[in-house]
Amino acid sequence: MQPRSLYLPGVWLGSQISDAFLPSPAPLAAHIKLTENCQAKCISCDYWKSRWQDSIGKERAVELINEIGDCGIRALRLTGGEPLLRKDLFEILGEAKTSAFKRIVIQTNGLALKKLHREVNASPITHVAVSIDGLKQTNDQIRGIRGYFDLAVEGMSLLRNKKIAISVTLNGMSVQELPELAEVARSLGATVETNILSRSLFFLKDADLSTMWPQQSEVATLASFLRDTVKRPGYEVDYVTRYYKQEAVEEPPCVLGFLQVFVLSNGDVLTGCYPLPPVGNILHNKLEEVLRSEAYMRQSRAMLRRECPGCTCGIESSLAMKHAGSSALYEIASAMRRDPRPKTVASKQPVA
Repeated sequence: MQPRSLYLPGVWLGSQISDAFLPSPAPLAAHIKLTENCQAKCISCDYWKSRWQDSIGKERAVELINEIGDCGIRALRLTGGEPLLRKDLFEILGEAKTSAFKRIVIQTNGLALKKLHREVNASPITHVAVSIDGLKQTNDQIRGIRGYFDLAVEGMSLLRNKKIAISVTLNGMSVQELPELAEVARSLGATVETNILSRSLFFLKDADLSTMWPQQSEVATLASFLRDTVKRPGYEVDYVTRYYKQEAVEEPPCVLGFLQVFVLSNGDVLTGCYPLPPVGNILHNKLEEVLRSEAYMRQSRAMLRRECPGCTCGIESSLAMKHAGSSALYEIASAMRRDPRPKTVASKQPVA
């Protein structure tokens, strides 16, 4: 087995020079959806329009988390839907071998944080990322819940000994509010993460993205926020600028198949990509078997060649890998800490 220290250099060589250098996929992060139900009613997302059947029972969920750790994955992200709607979530975390992880992130809309802050504080969760897209009135309009902003902020204020982030999907409705939203984050001791809208994800097929898409005149403001406030690298700011202006962009090889694995609430395993089909199911096989399968390798390699519908998920990681001279490995490690799904829309998800 290739040493972990050589894994990212191998992915870089394989994605940028020749696929002969590619290692076998050994993701750095796992994103799992123990539920895909959600109580928000975001205009930028379709999840709430369906009643999802959560097929991973408590026992299998505990086994899955243990299998993730046994695979050498040290970053776990609990996402959804809304993960805090899973009533046995904290029982699962209490019974699983969570000491294997350096980082356990929960991606939440924050609506249940106030009610469940004691459980979150007592849990092995290390990071809490809360989806907020603007200040009070704008955010509540986007999220479809009156009082969402205040409830989420109050919930964050009750967290203790957790690293907190506000996850913002960059959009035209709140573009002028971003500097003040960053101040709100600072007041809470939180950082700011950003995502970008995507038109090709299954949970966005009926979303009202046209309402949220920034005008040409607003793109410079978004770029300035990314560059000056969030301190994103220049190549990433350039990509986002061109993307929102709907100009032709040179898409980098997508490395997500080698960096992160997704498990949906029906057990399906994805190669870090929502548009592509599943390559296995943890209700039928152990996760390690799926990761070692020919199907996982084949699809991960196809993603490098962009043999896919295309999306913006995890673009930070793929851009960082392409720009190795710009501290790519640091950027990738940082990017993988976020979620491929803009918590309402989509961004390019990272690991941890």
